[in-house]
Amino acid sequence: MENQYNNLQELEELRNQVAEFKNRMEQQEIVNRRLFDTAMKGHVSWIKQTNIWVDVIGLVLMPLIIIGLRNYGCPWGPIVLLVLLLVGETVFNIWNVSSINDKRLLCDDVLSMQQRLITFKRREKIQSIIEVPLIVACIIWFFYATNSTSYFVGACVVGLAIGAFIYYREMRSLNRAIKDIDDFAGKK
Repeated sequence: MENQYNNLQELEELRNQVAEFKNRMEQQEIVNRRLFDTAMKGHVSWIKQTNIWVDVIGLVLMPLIIIGLRNYGCPWGPIVLLVLLLVGETVFNIWNVSSINDKRLLCDDVLSMQQRLITFKRREKIQSIIEVPLIVACIIWFFYATNSTSYFVGACVVGLAIGAFIYYREMRSLNRAIKDIDDFAGKK
């Protein structure tokens, strides 16, 4: 009888230990998920802020660009194309950035979060493939229409270089975030 009592006591103690172990594992997973979420917010917040600020600066400078181009003798065609590009990019960026907002990312599981980032990255690439040739066409149209080079060439080169740098940094941040998700999920 006493042997059975000892076995029940040991069994109860094992149950308590297993319950405590499960509790610790859940606590550890919660802490790991919070650290992971904080890291993702760091990667993604830079991308979101950059997209928003580029659009805000572009929209604020748009009237000055229009006035400058008209004073330089640029016809309305390239100006209208440039304005449509800027407005289209702003609308696209607002929509695309909303797909990776904090509320959506933090509610998703890890693999859904990764899929959102991969989809965002693919849309950014498609946007660049469409947008860059149109910008170059707009610049060529301007040069053809005004037969001019001077300061505008420098401004275009600087603008394209800044855009390429921001795009490169954005893709690098997205690649890091996707790799961090792979590491967190245990993929190698």
